[in-house]
Amino acid sequence: MNWARTILDGCVMSMLFNAVVGVGFLLWPQAYSTMFPKEIRKAAAPYVDQKDVRKMKWLLYPLYVLMFVYWGISAGLAGVAGFWPLFWTGYVEMTMVSVSDFLILDCWLPRKVRHMIRGAEHCKAWERREWLKTLAIPEHALGWTLLVCPVAALIVAGVGSLF
Repeated sequence: MNWARTILDGCVMSMLFNAVVGVGFLLWPQAYSTMFPKEIRKAAAPYVDQKDVRKMKWLLYPLYVLMFVYWGISAGLAGVAGFWPLFWTGYVEMTMVSVSDFLILDCWLPRKVRHMIRGAEHCKAWERREWLKTLAIPEHALGWTLLVCPVAALIVAGVGSLF
């Protein structure tokens, strides 16, 4: 495993992920409410336009594919060979994306954008403690660590093994 390249790629992918998700949120804030805690989703539901939700998905899904392909090719070009070194490279890089997502999109951003989600401006779920308890900590401590990062690492190892 090439640690310098892994950390650099993790930082690049973290910046790319947060930038694209942030721009998407600025373009279609109401559509992103579909990924928020249940109380916010319910309050914002009457104002959600399904066309915007489709646009959001057309922005995010290609981003995920691009990130996996980049990770696999970059690790291969860095000289990382073999399934397990590629797997751990992908796992570490995806963990870096998860940590940056947690810090930027889940800890810092909600307080700044609550006024942008119509219908949910005064929900209790916007409070930091409630947000962390219902969305951020379960998502990143359990979901990303036990599901998303290992699956992403498997994809990275698979893509990287092809090259």
